[in-house]
Amino acid sequence: MDTALKLKADIDNGKIFSKEEIIGQLVQSVLVRELTADFPEKPLTLVWRLIGISQIPFSHYLEYTQNLIGRVYEKLATPFGFSLSGDEKMFLPCYNAMVVSALCRLNRATDPQVKSALEWINKNQPMERGVDVNLPGFRFDRFGGCFGKTPCYIGLAKSVIALQNYQKHTNDLSYKPKLQKGTDYMLQHKFFKRLSNDKPINRHITDLSFPESYHLNMVELIQFACDAELLHDSRTKDLIDYLKSKQTTNGTWKISFRYKAEGYTVFDKGKGTNEWLTYTIKKSLTGNTNFDTHF
Repeated sequence: MDTALKLKADIDNGKIFSKEEIIGQLVQSVLVRELTADFPEKPLTLVWRLIGISQIPFSHYLEYTQNLIGRVYEKLATPFGFSLSGDEKMFLPCYNAMVVSALCRLNRATDPQVKSALEWINKNQPMERGVDVNLPGFRFDRFGGCFGKTPCYIGLAKSVIALQNYQKHTNDLSYKPKLQKGTDYMLQHKFFKRLSNDKPINRHITDLSFPESYHLNMVELIQFACDAELLHDSRTKDLIDYLKSKQTTNGTWKISFRYKAEGYTVFDKGKGTNEWLTYTIKKSLTGNTNFDTHF
């Protein structure tokens, strides 16, 4: 097991380490060494690297991480949120939300740049159908359309997850009404199903993949359901049942999709190595942080 994952499990089990001990384990991690081997410059590679490093516990202690955050703010931050072009032309709600979630995990939830991005979500992101979005200068049509009579489910869900991550890491309830509205919308869809025919909303939403990518997937959804204390809601049952159906006889889960993009790092490399995925799903479903139990 990689030392970064062992550290995460130990911390989740209540063990306490000094900052020096944490850094010592992080620098021994093969995964951390891969994530910090070079410094990305392109906007997308910055996003994927930030998301990857944000999944490592206490990685904000690393100088590399602080420098990475600084570069993200320099290149992507705007008065209205995080944009791949640093202006309105390539602002996408899904990427804005993913950056917010990553920065919340990195102990930067209260930074002005993050608050600007949250304010954009709170003011502009539709959490229901039939809402007109008219923002001059923004080019949502270039990527298939983020809005319309029905908002893109990926952008909506990732924005809801971003609001939940902010609330989780700050205990600030400022965005609770917007968060609740978006949560209700996701519950109406049983998290991953179309209202019209009960089939998956898109072909990637049932993927088992970690860490998150542009494609919203089941791992993100079950983590959100756990954080939002929705595991006992009847509308979460289909999500839980789907994940249970994918558990192997030895109590693990297998990666079903590996996203490929410059700067994106898959945590579980080999076909038989799915420790990060299994740990994340099992902890979300049951709170169990052991690797030797199954349903």
